[in-house]
Amino acid sequence: MNIGESMKMAFSAIRSNKMRSLLTMLGIIIGISSVIALVTLGNGSKAMMTKEFSAYGANRATIYLGNDDEETSEDIYTYMISENDLEMIERIYGHKLEGVSPTESFLGTVAKGRKSYNVTFNGVSDSYNKIENLTLEEGRFFTKEDVASERQVIVIEKKMVDNFYDGVSPIGQVITVDVNGQSETFSIIGIYSKPASNFQMESNLNFTAYTPLSIGTRINESEGFGALEYNVKKGFDVKETSNSIISILERTHDAKGKNVYRVFTMESQLKMMNKFTGTITTFVAAIAAISLLVGGIGIMNIMLVSVTERTREIGIRKAIGAKKKDILSQFMIESIIVSGIGGIIGIVTGIGFALIGTKLMKVPLTVDPKVVLFAFMFSAMIGVFFGIYPANKAAKLNTIDALRYE
Repeated sequence: MNIGESMKMAFSAIRSNKMRSLLTMLGIIIGISSVIALVTLGNGSKAMMTKEFSAYGANRATIYLGNDDEETSEDIYTYMISENDLEMIERIYGHKLEGVSPTESFLGTVAKGRKSYNVTFNGVSDSYNKIENLTLEEGRFFTKEDVASERQVIVIEKKMVDNFYDGVSPIGQVITVDVNGQSETFSIIGIYSKPASNFQMESNLNFTAYTPLSIGTRINESEGFGALEYNVKKGFDVKETSNSIISILERTHDAKGKNVYRVFTMESQLKMMNKFTGTITTFVAAIAAISLLVGGIGIMNIMLVSVTERTREIGIRKAIGAKKKDILSQFMIESIIVSGIGGIIGIVTGIGFALIGTKLMKVPLTVDPKVVLFAFMFSAMIGVFFGIYPANKAAKLNTIDALRYE
């Protein structure tokens, strides 16, 4: 008997017991769909994080003060980055950096009628718009003269224009802000926007604005900076450039070997997040794959029942000339078809669940063809592995005993 005839008989046996066949496939369907859905959601999360970090700045880094040593941590502020350090870094590494800036943040509130709006002010240098992914919708950003002269100018976000100014351009207008109980007056010179982030909570009562670094330093009464942000130009290594800047700071502040200057890069953070997400996805998918084992056992159990039910049929086939390999191939093919159909249904169901999950989680749908192919091949292998014993049992049946079976 050829393979075509064996497949016809296998499909005939499956159709004659539709409900039993479906229940047999259920374990395979659940296992395959769970693995595909979980891996797809994990890949979608990775893709979202990569997009978020790329928007934040793939070559962006921050040098900050920090030390775990108790003796050094007590006087950590003696190693603050100074204005002279900033000028030195710009002079030496200006050709490698898109922009470099400390950030002096402070909070303020502005009132409109009965409503009060919170504003987070970031005092930054004139090159900060080359570090942060800001798009100037209108007006301009700061100049070196604005920073040096401590001009009371401000760049506000478009969301503030839409909510506070009812969509009417406020360029050139003056805004009064309450900062630490005192009034600060700023002239609006620019409006910016930046891509929305899935990591940030949006609120119509909270805004972010930028003002010259010198204003932030004055309001915070800062004598130095605890962190320095910069964006490395393409073609230059972020890690190497960062280590070189730290070496100069350590020599300038006599901090060699004290590990007071540390670096945070988006590249290292992205690798860490992807590794963590990958580990969690693999672990959860492995747990879900246990149901594949359960499904395989179900297939073997049903195939054994099928052998028992069709014992007389096997005896008749052997009596008219069917060989052992014919009986073996018939039941093996039937087992593979059952698991294969279960695998196909599981793949379709898994992609469907992944589509729903990605919509709810707001992450991109990234189905990996390799995972789908592996899932299908794995389901077929389960059919082979768990079908061997029942098929072998059927093939070894004695012809006379099988014919006498009632």
